[in-house]
Amino acid sequence: MARQRSSLPTTLTGGPFLVHDALGEGLSRSRLRGGDLTRPFRGARLPAGSDGLIERCRAYAQHRRLDFAFSHTTAALFLGVPLPLGLDPAIHVSVPAPGRAPEIAGFVGHKLTDWATVEREGLPITTPAQTWIDLAPLLPLRELVVAGDHLVAERATLCTREELAHRIAASAGRRGIARARRALDRVRPGSESPGETRLRLLLIDAGLPMPDLNREIRDGDVFVARVDLAYPTAKVALEYEGDIHRVDRDVWRKDLRRRERLADLGWRMVRVSGDDIAHPAELLTRVRRLLQE
Repeated sequence: MARQRSSLPTTLTGGPFLVHDALGEGLSRSRLRGGDLTRPFRGARLPAGSDGLIERCRAYAQHRRLDFAFSHTTAALFLGVPLPLGLDPAIHVSVPAPGRAPEIAGFVGHKLTDWATVEREGLPITTPAQTWIDLAPLLPLRELVVAGDHLVAERATLCTREELAHRIAASAGRRGIARARRALDRVRPGSESPGETRLRLLLIDAGLPMPDLNREIRDGDVFVARVDLAYPTAKVALEYEGDIHRVDRDVWRKDLRRRERLADLGWRMVRVSGDDIAHPAELLTRVRRLLQE
């Protein structure tokens, strides 16, 4: 008959716990090697299937407890910052200098001189402005602008361009700071999605004028639409459309009615997809032609 696995004490269920706490509760070391537990790092355990980012960070917080903050791409994920695919999945942890940075498999340790933190999900992370500076050596210029636009977005501002500028000034000599300066020149508070930011940068890099961001269009005093990017003088509007515009029937109908009302007012609408941004030649030719007309 197969040996029945002993259940965990209630004090150790539902989240991460430390091995020495489990031993103190009477669990054996063989029990801590059970298949229903995973090991985020030495000295900690998690219930199998609950080893996502937040739970792994909670395990680390139980291990260290004081004087640390999650940083870099890890803090960015807590802040909802859109990041490109392919980044190192390791968890980044910063400590106040001159403290000792952690050396744990699966974690990347850093020292931070100017120490300030905020809280997300009950865990300490670096401030939004500091997080953006920390991303500078890790992201291409365009993706760093995308991250900056997310942080300063008017709909849910996490920090201001002035705070980003202050962090740049206070971080002279750090790796990536020159890229941060170039990115800040292009960060705008009006963008509301990564697609909108990438579309704006595509237009500017192609030598086209800076468009208005999220421009309201009215018929007299009546609101008609709010478009992602607009050239009001030429009455040309561009809309970045994610999958929801394609698969949600109600959104599709609303878009159709809005396009007809804009056309009645003399506006020409350019609908843009991710494929257009990846292969932009035809899109740029069309926008140039519309602006010239």
